Amino acid sequence: MNHKPAPVGRRAFLAGAAALGLGACGPGTQGGGGESGATKPVRHPYGETQVPISPRRVITLDPGQAMQVAVEHGVPLVASATLETDQPVPGYLPPPKQPFEHLGFGQVDVERLAGFGPDLIVGHITILRDKYPAVSGLAATVAYANTANKVEWHEASLTVADIFGVRQAQQQRLDAYRARAGEFRTRHARLLGGRKIVLLRFTTEELRIITDSVIFPSRILTDAGVTRSPSSAPGKPTDTYTSLSPEQVGRLADADAIIHFSGGGASEGGQVSSTFAKYTEGDLWRRLPAVRNGKVFEVSRISWWDGGSTSAANAVLDDLDRTVGKLA
Repeated sequence: MNHKPAPVGRRAFLAGAAALGLGACGPGTQGGGGESGATKPVRHPYGETQVPISPRRVITLDPGQAMQVAVEHGVPLVASATLETDQPVPGYLPPPKQPFEHLGFGQVDVERLAGFGPDLIVGHITILRDKYPAVSGLAATVAYANTANKVEWHEASLTVADIFGVRQAQQQRLDAYRARAGEFRTRHARLLGGRKIVLLRFTTEELRIITDSVIFPSRILTDAGVTRSPSSAPGKPTDTYTSLSPEQVGRLADADAIIHFSGGGASEGGQVSSTFAKYTEGDLWRRLPAVRNGKVFEVSRISWWDGGSTSAANAVLDDLDRTVGKLA
């Protein structure tokens, strides 16, 4: 299969990460054209791989950029990791062009993958970390960095699009999203400039402030011109969230409005509901200005947390469109 995997050490990771976004797909291969069986070399954090220019049986190992970009562009998926929710493939994505097997969340069963006869496998660095040698023995396998590796979501989406040979089409989708976000920002500049918003995530164990950082929903809020509360500032530049104990809920008093969601990724059921109740049924929560003034808005974590595509970004903008008029 012409793989040339590199040792997975810090040096290899940094070298590969530097190459992300500089895919070897040139104009002649844009859009997945090319003769059957033709390949292109793609450098990535785990080495260099000869990738089919026109893949026909693709597996994506994460439901973020890999799966979402594939579905957006009609890449021929035979199987993909999906969300453990009532809607494994988010409804904000276009309908898949062909049915594909749902692999669940966060699992890589090499024997099962072999049964699909893939010619291309794509997944983020974390999901492939321990499985890359085995998975790359099945088909051309490419790893990419995402926001967990401090890579912007839009850059990760372009990297994945490059692998699939649809970078130009993905850039067009990004341009359209940015134009819409810019229009929203301009239209609501006066209102948004006078309101400070905090974004919260309830997990199975705690409440977290999603900081003004590289995390997907934070970047959408920035693009849309939303002003974040002082409590949203990261403690360190690399912090993507700040944990709050129930006794620290008062720190949210600097926010005029609260946007929140629960869970993310794997199914967490009642555990998240228990966390939500623990934080929101106390006096400290009820005394928050945003709570007293009725400026608390729940949104879907499937778009705000599990999203990583232009489709998800537009779904977040849809939520902001519905919410902004209630901030006054």
